[in-house]
Amino acid sequence: MRKSSRSAGPLRRAALPLLLLCAVLAGPPARVAATPPRGDITLTLKDKVIRDLSSAGLTLSFHILASNRASEDLALVRYRYRVVINLKEFLNMTVSLDQPLTVPAKSDLLIALPVRISYKLLVEAVGAVGDKALCDVVGEMFFADSRRREDKVGFAYPGEFPVFKDPEIDLLPLRVNDLTVGGADVVFRPRFRNLNNYELVAARISFRLLFGEKEVLSGEIAGDKGLPPAGEKAFALPFIVDFFESGRDLRDLFQKAEIPCRFSGELEIQSAWGKLVIPFARSQAVPVEK
Repeated sequence: MRKSSRSAGPLRRAALPLLLLCAVLAGPPARVAATPPRGDITLTLKDKVIRDLSSAGLTLSFHILASNRASEDLALVRYRYRVVINLKEFLNMTVSLDQPLTVPAKSDLLIALPVRISYKLLVEAVGAVGDKALCDVVGEMFFADSRRREDKVGFAYPGEFPVFKDPEIDLLPLRVNDLTVGGADVVFRPRFRNLNNYELVAARISFRLLFGEKEVLSGEIAGDKGLPPAGEKAFALPFIVDFFESGRDLRDLFQKAEIPCRFSGELEIQSAWGKLVIPFARSQAVPVEK
């Protein structure tokens, strides 16, 4: 990920290997003892980015700028860190790099330190959490020069992250405005329930609807699709069922008190943490209101 140029001052970017949740090492392997810090390297937190947010978890990435003020190249050879969530230890790791990351002389390197958080493992490690959690990462990075002399630089950065829950879906009774030998004029009503204490701004809801084994409607829901905080919204989807086209089996379903339905699709959410695409599927026997 490094460029070959070594001109002074460029911003370079690298990502530490994502070894989280794989193993907890007792300590670094035996190496040349670190010399007292020379102050050639400084670490500055540039920003924190949440990625891959879902109801299963997320990645909280700390972007750290390593600035080398020395007149020679230095290389990040290993690092160790602890992740504390809601004041309880979640992760404690030491990582040695098979391929050290070089910070050229009089230059910078932007390092991404990703913390992958599984909500399931989080609850097991620290207990129940609410709508969000506090996260602190504390550790040290070890930089070596050409003579393998090491400089240890400590860091401690705070952060926080949301705990996201997928919306729930249920199906309201099917309204049948008109029923004839040839077809039915119906209104299908799915209801979305937001389990989060903040609004979900839905940019798109695409769907596919089956009555029994027959697809009767597909497309996207129009209009305002925002889901209020800890609230719900029902949508009305009117359409005509043509029995001549759909077949006798579908016509027979309308003679019953309930129709087996399957409603599936994708809900696209625009959030402060980027675009979320949430698949959904709901199978339910829906009462018929005539």
